[in-house]
Amino acid sequence: MITERLRLTKVGRAGLSALLLVSMLALMAPLTTVSAQTQIVTATPGEVNLGMATTIAVTAPAAGTYSVVVEKPNGASTSLNFVFTAAGQTQNQTFGNATSGFGSLVTGVGTYNVFVTQGGTVVGTTSFYATNKLNISMDMVNGGSCFYIPGASRGTKMFPRFYVTYASNGAPITNASKGIYVTYTLPDGSKLNATWHGPTAAAPIQGGSGGSTGFYIGKFQPNWNYTAVGPWIPTVTVGDAYGNTVTYAYSGPAFTLVPATLATSVRLTDNKTGLPIAAIASGESMNILATVTYPTNAEPVTGFVAPLDTAARGGSVTAIIGWGYWNATAMTFGGSTKNPGGVIGTVPLTYTGANGTWKGQFAGATLPAIPTGTTYAVAVTSTDKASPPNTGLQIATLAAASAPPGVATTTTVVSTSIASGISTTVSTATTTVSQVVQSIPTIVYAGLVIILVLGLIIGMVVRMPRK
Repeated sequence: MITERLRLTKVGRAGLSALLLVSMLALMAPLTTVSAQTQIVTATPGEVNLGMATTIAVTAPAAGTYSVVVEKPNGASTSLNFVFTAAGQTQNQTFGNATSGFGSLVTGVGTYNVFVTQGGTVVGTTSFYATNKLNISMDMVNGGSCFYIPGASRGTKMFPRFYVTYASNGAPITNASKGIYVTYTLPDGSKLNATWHGPTAAAPIQGGSGGSTGFYIGKFQPNWNYTAVGPWIPTVTVGDAYGNTVTYAYSGPAFTLVPATLATSVRLTDNKTGLPIAAIASGESMNILATVTYPTNAEPVTGFVAPLDTAARGGSVTAIIGWGYWNATAMTFGGSTKNPGGVIGTVPLTYTGANGTWKGQFAGATLPAIPTGTTYAVAVTSTDKASPPNTGLQIATLAAASAPPGVATTTTVVSTSIASGISTTVSTATTTVSQVVQSIPTIVYAGLVIILVLGLIIGMVVRMPRK
């Protein structure tokens, strides 16, 4: 038993000694340097749009002939031989040109796998990706001044601008892109084609490639009776001959088209004298003249600016005579106890036949007494036959007069004789009220004071007792 134990111990010691010897030899062996492996094949760029090209470069691991195979997303493949005379040599060919390189186009969306083979063995692989996506942004400017606008009224030229880029590399799409088209919807759902606009210094506020690279521009020119007013969210479709495409619905605040506000001027005259009036009295007959036209702008839509008439535009104009607060919601005078007011009369105006001038007459009526701080007023409202209509409003205020112009009134005047100083007479004078007020110069007042003083002195001299 003891002999067997001694034998096993000697074997264990011998094994341990051998293990230590191997470990020491391993530590004494020189270390091997690790280096990065050279990429045998690359595709640059690694992402392209349909119709674009990429460069496939091969670095030879050794001299010889290598077959480079490109497998398309649909399973079809095309190949090209690369011949090298030494290791480390690099050659490249284009994939995406029908007449050179691999002689094949990028026509399908997906991953294109690239294999480098020699003698049936794959020695290198890579891939690139093809997309058909485009990026688009837009903004809106008006005609003439080209200011950015969130919307406009009828009669304003509106120009939507579209900035389109490739999703793969962000490069702008221009009129040089084969088969490019850009269509957009108008507020009524109809479609128009945008046209190419060359580079400008302006840049879009909504993003995109920038005005310096050019853009596609549309146009929207709503005339006086364009019906599709309200929010407008354009839908834009862009595509090219290779199958790149995008359909885009504007995602910002909706552009808004509203009816136009008619330009209105009002002139009030007294029926008897024909003079302009700024005040009115009970019984006074007043002429109301209103000129109503369509507003202009920096570059109005052709044919929009014109007088409001009855034949072409179906105009209608009304004068509302009242007092106090004008309720813009109800389009009448008066609102509440806090905002008092009321209607005195309504006068339909008749078109004179020229220059957008309308005329009516307010026959003398007994005017109501009105609270202090309020005035009489004439509100002229106008509308046309568009749907919804274009409308106008102009309010002319009138003070209260004691009597109409040209009406004789009796006034009692008490005067004191300067000469006698004691005699007082009562006389009755008839005067004519006029709304023409003339100011008396200061020098006249000074002269009157001097005359008054001289009169007092003369009176005192005359009344002095004689000795």
